[in-house]
Amino acid sequence: MAKKATHPHDVEKEINKIYKKVFNEVFKNNKNLDIDKAKKKLIEFSSSKKYEEFCNKFSKELAKKNIKWKKDTWKKLYKVAKKEGIISLKSTYTGYQKDIMKKAVKENFKMIKSIPEKIMKVLKEKGVKELVNEVALGKVDRGSFKKFLEEKKVKNAELIARTETAKLQTIIQKERATNLGSVCYIWKTSNDRRVRESHRNMNNVVVFWRDNEEEKPHLDNMYGNAGEFPNCRCDCSSIVLPKVQLTRNSYKVYNYKTEKIEQVSKKKLLEMIEEAQENEEIF
Repeated sequence: MAKKATHPHDVEKEINKIYKKVFNEVFKNNKNLDIDKAKKKLIEFSSSKKYEEFCNKFSKELAKKNIKWKKDTWKKLYKVAKKEGIISLKSTYTGYQKDIMKKAVKENFKMIKSIPEKIMKVLKEKGVKELVNEVALGKVDRGSFKKFLEEKKVKNAELIARTETAKLQTIIQKERATNLGSVCYIWKTSNDRRVRESHRNMNNVVVFWRDNEEEKPHLDNMYGNAGEFPNCRCDCSSIVLPKVQLTRNSYKVYNYKTEKIEQVSKKKLLEMIEEAQENEEIF
């Protein structure tokens, strides 16, 4: 029987588990749910050799899942890019995958390393502090506080898992695409009622990959590519073969300098892509 293809939800589940493992480690042997004790342990654990080993282990395991998503599509694009002379004829798909894997491990490590900081924010929340005082005064029993903390843990873990999964997918997508000569992508939304207005306006807009954070699309006082915003379900449809993939007469393009969307002809867009590929300024 063929193995089931990896889906972003599989990555999301793993990140959720990682968050909960760290959270549980912090409250291990802390039956009284002492927040100050938990904070102290969190700081010690996050800088320990044990956590460093934990990050290394899970960043590699997670990376394997990251790069499996749509791997057949990328394998086909790699072959076409090689055939078209976009990438070196001496390059190999194995080497290409190794480069992507290195990037995935690096980004996963950063993400897992940041989890204690996110848990610390939960422990410092006003509602948590107030409940701790009420527990101390006997106004709230420890069972209710434990239930509240558990709900906080679950909700926060789900939000982090969802957001970080989308971010990681975008980073890997960018790495895969740019390694094949891509300089831009088409922003795609989930196209349902839950899509926020600012993101709906970006649907089908061509965005050029930029390394500088403040040169990415600026939406709702935040910068990011599709999928890099909190709770964002948008996706990047990479343009690797512009002459083949661009079929319409005109396109909307995001101008990072003006932070506005401009309408350009297909001919103009192809010229912009060519200029970007030659490392020339396009705006």
